[in-house]
Amino acid sequence: MTSTTTSNKIKNLILFVIGIALIVLVITIIGLIKNNPIVFPNAIDIMSTFFGLLGNSKTYLFIGTTILDFIIVILASSIIGLSLGILSGFNDIARGILKPFMIVSRSMPMIIIIVIIMLTIPNNNYRYVPIVSTTIALIPILYEATCEGIRRIDPFYNDVWKLNSKLNTKVIFNVHLPLISGYLKQAIVTAIGLGLKMIVTTEYIAGVRNTLGVAVFDSKTVIEYKEVYAYALMLILIVVFFEWVPFGIIKLIKFIINKKNKNNEIAVNK
Repeated sequence: MTSTTTSNKIKNLILFVIGIALIVLVITIIGLIKNNPIVFPNAIDIMSTFFGLLGNSKTYLFIGTTILDFIIVILASSIIGLSLGILSGFNDIARGILKPFMIVSRSMPMIIIIVIIMLTIPNNNYRYVPIVSTTIALIPILYEATCEGIRRIDPFYNDVWKLNSKLNTKVIFNVHLPLISGYLKQAIVTAIGLGLKMIVTTEYIAGVRNTLGVAVFDSKTVIEYKEVYAYALMLILIVVFFEWVPFGIIKLIKFIINKKNKNNEIAVNK
């Protein structure tokens, strides 16, 4: 079983590397066809610029600011989305009232949300526009996953907990959330990928200082397209890292629980 899992991981890693190589190949071919190395630089120039940016302290300021905003967005949208999703999953009235809000926030183009928030914030203080606009856009994803997951739980499990306890936070965290973990994992992965792209896009539009979005804007303004591609590579790596974080945390928790159970069993046997 372990060897099969390991071989699958190696296979997936190889396929992932092949996919990256194909992307680089496509960019290179387009550059050769267009005969425009400024707009479509080759892979060597992109990687050279990438490592050059990593050697610049300002790059880490940009990355740090964007990641901090991203973490705030994920936490805020998760708390609000999960809370409203749980409420709607158990209450038809709440679901009916919240449905129009979720449809509007899910369907409205991101650019309109950004503009409305920029017009709402006084004194042209756009520092928090990426956080607010991206949080609003991600809430429906986590809300719908939570609500739909709870509503699709097998009635048998609901009957069991109703016989033993009333609905409370303990039941929700120990019964319902584990049962809908599949829905939540997919929603979180989707939110991570979309969230970072939305934040950088909003930073670009709103001109938030010391962020990756403004760094891309500045590179584009001075026609440094190698930097644009290098920053794109950074964003891809950040997204991949954060997509693995939830699964890493879950595995760590399971490992700690299993180790604790084994220690308890050893103590009992003694």
